[in-house]
Amino acid sequence: MVMKLHKRTYKVISLLIKTVILIISFGYIGQKISIANHTINFSALLLNNHKDYLWVTLLLLFVNWGLEALKWKILIAKFEMISFLKSLSSVFSGITISIFAPNRVGEFAGRIFCLKKADKLQATIASMIGSSFQLLITVIAGISAYYILESDYEDFFRTSQFISANAVILLVLSFVFFVSLLIYIYAKRNKQFVKYKKYIDVLARYSGAELLVIFALSLIRYAVFSFQYYLVLKLFGVNAGDAIFFSLIALTFFVTSVIPTFALTEIAVRGATAVYFFGTLYPDSSAIVAASLLLWVINLGIPAMAGALFIWKLKFFRNEK
Repeated sequence: MVMKLHKRTYKVISLLIKTVILIISFGYIGQKISIANHTINFSALLLNNHKDYLWVTLLLLFVNWGLEALKWKILIAKFEMISFLKSLSSVFSGITISIFAPNRVGEFAGRIFCLKKADKLQATIASMIGSSFQLLITVIAGISAYYILESDYEDFFRTSQFISANAVILLVLSFVFFVSLLIYIYAKRNKQFVKYKKYIDVLARYSGAELLVIFALSLIRYAVFSFQYYLVLKLFGVNAGDAIFFSLIALTFFVTSVIPTFALTEIAVRGATAVYFFGTLYPDSSAIVAASLLLWVINLGIPAMAGALFIWKLKFFRNEK
Protein backbone atom coordinates (compact mmCIF):
# COMPACT_ATOMS: atom_id res chain seq x y z
CA MET A 1 0.00 0.00 0.00
CA VAL A 2 2.80 2.40 0.97
CA MET A 3 4.73 1.45 -2.18
CA LYS A 4 1.67 2.15 -4.35
CA LEU A 5 1.24 5.50 -2.60
CA HIS A 6 4.88 6.39 -3.30
CA LYS A 7 4.55 5.47 -6.96
CA ARG A 8 1.39 7.56 -7.23
CA THR A 9 3.16 10.49 -5.56
CA TYR A 10 6.12 10.26 -7.95
CA LYS A 11 3.74 10.12 -10.89
CA VAL A 12 1.86 13.23 -9.74
CA ILE A 13 5.10 15.16 -9.14
CA SER A 14 6.41 14.07 -12.53
CA LEU A 15 3.19 15.19 -14.19
CA LEU A 16 3.44 18.59 -12.49
CA ILE A 17 7.06 19.00 -13.64
CA LYS A 18 6.14 18.15 -17.24
CA THR A 19 3.16 20.54 -17.15
CA VAL A 20 5.30 23.40 -15.82
CA ILE A 21 7.99 22.74 -18.43
CA LEU A 22 5.44 22.80 -21.25
CA ILE A 23 3.69 25.94 -19.98
CA ILE A 24 6.95 27.87 -19.63
CA SER A 25 8.35 26.54 -22.91
CA PHE A 26 5.27 27.34 -24.96
CA GLY A 27 4.95 30.73 -23.26
CA TYR A 28 8.55 31.57 -24.11
CA ILE A 29 8.32 30.25 -27.68
CA GLY A 30 5.01 32.04 -28.22
CA GLN A 31 6.56 35.31 -27.05
CA LYS A 32 9.49 34.96 -29.46
CA ILE A 33 7.25 33.98 -32.37
CA SER A 34 5.11 37.04 -31.63
CA ILE A 35 8.24 39.20 -31.78
CA ALA A 36 9.18 37.48 -35.03
CA ASN A 37 5.75 38.24 -36.53
CA HIS A 38 6.20 41.93 -35.73
CA THR A 39 9.80 41.99 -36.96
CA ILE A 40 9.64 39.79 -40.07
CA ASN A 41 7.26 40.13 -42.98
CA PHE A 42 6.82 36.42 -43.73
CA SER A 43 4.53 37.07 -46.70
CA ALA A 44 7.21 39.20 -48.33
CA LEU A 45 9.80 36.49 -47.65
CA LEU A 46 7.73 33.93 -49.53
CA LEU A 47 7.61 36.31 -52.50
CA ASN A 48 11.31 37.11 -52.21
CA ASN A 49 13.45 36.34 -55.26
CA HIS A 50 15.66 34.29 -52.94
CA LYS A 51 12.85 32.40 -51.16
CA ASP A 52 14.65 29.14 -52.01
CA TYR A 53 17.13 30.14 -49.30
CA LEU A 54 14.29 29.85 -46.77
CA TRP A 55 13.28 26.34 -47.89
CA VAL A 56 16.87 25.10 -47.89
CA THR A 57 17.37 26.53 -44.39
CA LEU A 58 14.25 24.68 -43.21
CA LEU A 59 15.44 21.42 -44.76
CA LEU A 60 18.84 21.81 -43.11
CA LEU A 61 17.06 21.96 -39.75
CA PHE A 62 16.63 18.18 -39.97
CA VAL A 63 20.25 17.68 -41.01
CA ASN A 64 21.44 19.86 -38.14
CA TRP A 65 19.55 18.04 -35.40
CA GLY A 66 19.86 14.67 -37.13
CA LEU A 67 23.64 14.97 -36.77
CA GLU A 68 23.23 15.87 -33.10
CA ALA A 69 20.96 12.84 -32.60
CA LEU A 70 23.57 10.60 -34.24
CA LYS A 71 26.23 12.00 -31.91
CA TRP A 72 24.04 11.28 -28.88
CA LYS A 73 23.28 7.75 -30.09
CA ILE A 74 27.01 7.02 -30.39
CA LEU A 75 27.90 8.60 -27.04
CA ILE A 76 25.17 6.92 -25.00
CA ALA A 77 25.77 3.49 -26.59
CA LYS A 78 28.43 2.86 -23.91
CA PHE A 79 25.68 2.86 -21.29
CA GLU A 80 22.45 2.05 -23.13
CA MET A 81 21.56 1.11 -26.70
CA ILE A 82 18.88 3.33 -28.24
CA SER A 83 17.50 3.71 -31.76
CA PHE A 84 18.16 6.78 -33.91
CA LEU A 85 14.49 7.82 -33.63
CA LYS A 86 14.61 7.62 -29.84
CA SER A 87 17.85 9.59 -29.87
CA LEU A 88 16.22 12.27 -32.06
CA SER A 89 13.14 12.46 -29.81
CA SER A 90 15.34 12.82 -26.72
CA VAL A 91 17.34 15.61 -28.40
CA PHE A 92 14.11 17.45 -29.24
CA SER A 93 12.89 16.94 -25.65
CA GLY A 94 16.15 18.47 -24.43
CA ILE A 95 15.57 21.54 -26.60
CA THR A 96 12.06 21.95 -25.17
CA ILE A 97 13.31 21.76 -21.58
CA SER A 98 16.30 24.02 -22.15
CA ILE A 99 14.70 26.62 -24.42
CA PHE A 100 14.18 28.99 -21.49
CA ALA A 101 17.33 28.03 -19.52
CA PRO A 102 20.56 30.11 -19.44
CA ASN A 103 22.71 29.10 -22.44
CA ARG A 104 20.32 26.11 -22.78
CA VAL A 105 22.15 24.26 -20.00
CA GLY A 106 19.18 21.97 -19.40
CA GLU A 107 19.51 20.32 -22.80
CA PHE A 108 20.97 17.16 -21.24
CA ALA A 109 17.85 16.67 -19.06
CA GLY A 110 15.58 15.74 -21.93
CA ARG A 111 18.14 13.21 -23.06
CA ILE A 112 18.96 11.43 -19.83
CA PHE A 113 15.34 11.17 -18.65
CA CYS A 114 14.48 9.32 -21.86
CA LEU A 115 16.84 6.53 -20.80
CA LYS A 116 15.77 3.40 -18.93
CA LYS A 117 18.97 1.70 -17.75
CA ALA A 118 21.90 4.13 -17.93
CA ASP A 119 23.30 5.87 -14.86
CA LYS A 120 21.97 9.42 -15.08
CA LEU A 121 25.23 11.12 -14.04
CA GLN A 122 27.31 9.07 -16.47
CA ALA A 123 24.79 9.87 -19.21
CA THR A 124 25.02 13.57 -18.32
CA ILE A 125 28.81 13.45 -18.65
CA ALA A 126 28.44 11.68 -22.01
CA SER A 127 26.14 14.48 -23.15
CA MET A 128 28.66 17.06 -21.92
CA ILE A 129 31.38 15.39 -24.01
CA GLY A 130 29.31 15.96 -27.14
CA SER A 131 28.58 19.56 -26.14
CA SER A 132 32.26 20.16 -25.37
CA PHE A 133 33.30 19.04 -28.86
CA GLN A 134 30.71 21.38 -30.38
CA LEU A 135 31.90 24.28 -28.23
CA LEU A 136 35.55 23.48 -29.03
CA ILE A 137 34.86 23.76 -32.76
CA THR A 138 32.93 27.01 -32.20
CA VAL A 139 35.85 28.47 -30.25
CA ILE A 140 38.46 27.32 -32.78
CA ALA A 141 36.38 28.70 -35.67
CA GLY A 142 35.82 32.00 -33.85
CA ILE A 143 39.49 32.51 -33.03
CA SER A 144 40.50 31.51 -36.57
CA ALA A 145 37.94 33.94 -38.02
CA TYR A 146 39.31 36.79 -35.92
CA TYR A 147 42.84 35.92 -37.02
CA ILE A 148 41.84 35.78 -40.70
CA LEU A 149 40.02 39.11 -40.63
CA GLU A 150 42.79 40.88 -38.73
CA SER A 151 45.62 39.38 -40.79
CA ASP A 152 44.20 39.22 -44.31
CA TYR A 153 41.90 42.23 -44.39
CA GLU A 154 44.17 44.99 -43.11
CA ASP A 155 43.22 45.18 -39.47
CA PHE A 156 39.48 44.62 -40.01
CA PHE A 157 38.45 45.58 -36.46
CA ARG A 158 41.12 48.26 -36.01
CA THR A 159 42.53 46.55 -32.93
CA SER A 160 46.19 46.28 -33.91
CA GLN A 161 46.98 49.47 -32.04
CA PHE A 162 45.96 47.67 -28.83
CA ILE A 163 46.90 44.03 -29.40
CA SER A 164 47.94 41.90 -32.36
CA ALA A 165 45.96 38.92 -33.67
CA ASN A 166 48.93 36.65 -32.87
CA ALA A 167 48.91 37.86 -29.27
CA VAL A 168 45.20 37.12 -28.92
CA ILE A 169 45.69 33.57 -30.18
CA LEU A 170 48.64 33.01 -27.84
CA LEU A 171 46.78 34.39 -24.80
CA VAL A 172 43.70 32.23 -25.40
CA LEU A 173 45.71 29.05 -25.96
CA SER A 174 47.84 29.74 -22.87
CA PHE A 175 44.75 30.32 -20.74
CA VAL A 176 43.11 27.07 -21.89
CA PHE A 177 46.34 25.11 -21.32
CA PHE A 178 46.97 26.39 -17.78
CA VAL A 179 43.36 25.99 -16.67
CA SER A 180 43.34 22.41 -17.98
CA LEU A 181 46.65 21.71 -16.23
CA LEU A 182 45.41 23.07 -12.89
CA ILE A 183 42.21 20.99 -13.08
CA TYR A 184 44.25 17.87 -13.88
CA ILE A 185 46.70 18.42 -10.99
CA TYR A 186 43.89 19.11 -8.54
CA ALA A 187 41.98 15.99 -9.60
CA LYS A 188 45.09 13.80 -9.27
CA ARG A 189 46.01 15.06 -5.78
CA ASN A 190 42.55 15.23 -4.24
CA LYS A 191 41.67 11.82 -2.78
CA GLN A 192 37.96 12.64 -2.79
CA PHE A 193 37.98 12.24 -6.56
CA VAL A 194 38.65 8.49 -6.16
CA LYS A 195 35.03 7.74 -5.23
CA TYR A 196 33.92 9.54 -8.39
CA LYS A 197 36.33 7.55 -10.56
CA LYS A 198 33.59 5.84 -12.57
CA TYR A 199 32.31 9.27 -13.56
CA ILE A 200 35.73 10.79 -14.21
CA ASP A 201 36.63 7.80 -16.38
CA VAL A 202 33.61 8.19 -18.67
CA LEU A 203 35.79 9.83 -21.32
CA ALA A 204 38.22 6.89 -21.15
CA ARG A 205 35.43 4.56 -22.28
CA TYR A 206 35.61 6.03 -25.77
CA SER A 207 38.33 5.05 -28.20
CA GLY A 208 40.30 7.60 -30.18
CA ALA A 209 38.39 6.57 -33.32
CA GLU A 210 35.02 7.12 -31.60
CA LEU A 211 36.03 10.55 -30.35
CA LEU A 212 37.27 11.40 -33.84
CA VAL A 213 33.84 10.47 -35.21
CA ILE A 214 32.16 12.73 -32.62
CA PHE A 215 34.54 15.54 -33.55
CA ALA A 216 33.81 15.03 -37.28
CA LEU A 217 30.04 15.04 -36.72
CA SER A 218 30.36 18.21 -34.61
CA LEU A 219 32.40 19.83 -37.37
CA ILE A 220 29.85 18.90 -40.06
CA ARG A 221 27.02 20.15 -37.84
CA TYR A 222 28.86 23.44 -37.32
CA ALA A 223 29.20 23.80 -41.10
CA VAL A 224 25.46 23.10 -41.50
CA PHE A 225 24.19 25.74 -39.08
CA SER A 226 26.79 28.24 -40.32
CA PHE A 227 25.45 27.72 -43.83
CA GLN A 228 21.91 28.19 -42.50
CA TYR A 229 22.94 31.55 -41.05
CA TYR A 230 24.56 32.46 -44.37
CA LEU A 231 21.32 31.66 -46.21
CA VAL A 232 19.01 33.66 -43.93
CA LEU A 233 21.34 36.68 -44.05
CA LYS A 234 21.30 36.45 -47.86
CA LEU A 235 17.52 36.14 -47.70
CA PHE A 236 17.35 39.54 -45.96
CA GLY A 237 19.74 41.14 -48.43
CA VAL A 238 22.93 41.10 -46.34
CA ASN A 239 25.84 40.56 -48.75
CA ALA A 240 29.63 40.35 -48.60
CA GLY A 241 32.50 38.24 -49.86
CA ASP A 242 32.15 34.64 -48.69
CA ALA A 243 35.43 34.62 -46.71
CA ILE A 244 34.42 37.72 -44.73
CA PHE A 245 30.82 36.50 -44.46
CA PHE A 246 31.65 33.13 -42.90
CA SER A 247 34.33 34.71 -40.69
CA LEU A 248 31.76 37.11 -39.24
CA ILE A 249 29.31 34.23 -38.78
CA ALA A 250 32.01 32.30 -36.89
CA LEU A 251 32.70 35.31 -34.66
CA THR A 252 28.97 35.77 -33.97
CA PHE A 253 28.58 32.13 -32.94
CA PHE A 254 31.74 32.31 -30.85
CA VAL A 255 30.61 35.35 -28.84
CA THR A 256 27.04 34.10 -28.31
CA SER A 257 28.38 30.72 -27.18
CA VAL A 258 30.91 31.90 -24.61
CA ILE A 259 29.03 34.74 -22.93
CA PRO A 260 26.25 33.83 -20.44
CA THR A 261 22.72 34.55 -21.68
CA PHE A 262 19.33 34.13 -20.05
CA ALA A 263 16.01 33.28 -21.63
CA LEU A 264 14.71 36.84 -21.54
CA THR A 265 17.88 38.31 -23.06
CA GLU A 266 19.05 35.55 -25.43
CA ILE A 267 17.43 36.96 -28.59
CA ALA A 268 18.63 40.47 -27.73
CA VAL A 269 22.20 39.24 -27.20
CA ARG A 270 22.15 37.25 -30.45
CA GLY A 271 20.79 40.22 -32.38
CA ALA A 272 23.16 42.74 -30.82
CA THR A 273 26.18 40.52 -31.47
CA ALA A 274 25.18 40.00 -35.11
CA VAL A 275 24.61 43.74 -35.58
CA TYR A 276 28.01 44.51 -34.05
CA PHE A 277 29.86 42.26 -36.49
CA PHE A 278 27.75 42.54 -39.65
CA GLY A 279 27.14 46.23 -39.07
CA THR A 280 30.68 46.80 -40.35
CA LEU A 281 29.42 45.68 -43.78
CA TYR A 282 25.69 46.34 -43.84
CA PRO A 283 24.04 49.43 -42.35
CA ASP A 284 20.48 48.03 -42.05
CA SER A 285 20.52 46.60 -38.52
CA SER A 286 16.84 45.59 -38.73
CA ALA A 287 17.64 43.08 -41.51
CA ILE A 288 20.47 41.58 -39.43
CA VAL A 289 18.26 41.27 -36.33
CA ALA A 290 15.45 39.74 -38.42
CA ALA A 291 17.84 37.15 -39.87
CA SER A 292 19.06 36.17 -36.39
CA LEU A 293 15.50 35.92 -35.13
CA LEU A 294 14.39 33.79 -38.08
CA LEU A 295 17.30 31.41 -37.56
CA TRP A 296 16.32 31.08 -33.87
CA VAL A 297 12.72 30.23 -34.83
CA ILE A 298 13.86 27.61 -37.37
CA ASN A 299 16.69 25.97 -35.41
CA LEU A 300 15.27 26.19 -31.87
CA GLY A 301 11.62 27.25 -31.89
CA ILE A 302 10.37 24.55 -34.27
CA PRO A 303 12.39 21.70 -32.67
CA ALA A 304 11.26 22.82 -29.21
CA MET A 305 7.61 22.60 -30.27
CA ALA A 306 8.27 19.16 -31.75
CA GLY A 307 10.00 18.11 -28.52
CA ALA A 308 6.84 18.92 -26.56
CA LEU A 309 5.28 15.79 -28.09
CA PHE A 310 7.86 13.64 -26.29
CA ILE A 311 7.94 15.40 -22.91
CA TRP A 312 5.14 13.20 -21.55
CA LYS A 313 7.29 10.10 -22.05
CA LEU A 314 10.12 11.34 -19.83
CA LYS A 315 10.75 9.49 -16.56
CA PHE A 316 12.06 11.81 -13.87
CA PHE A 317 11.95 9.15 -11.11
CA ARG A 318 12.94 5.49 -11.12
CA ASN A 319 9.81 4.62 -9.12
CA GLU A 320 7.63 6.21 -11.77
CA LYS A 321 5.72 3.72 -13.94
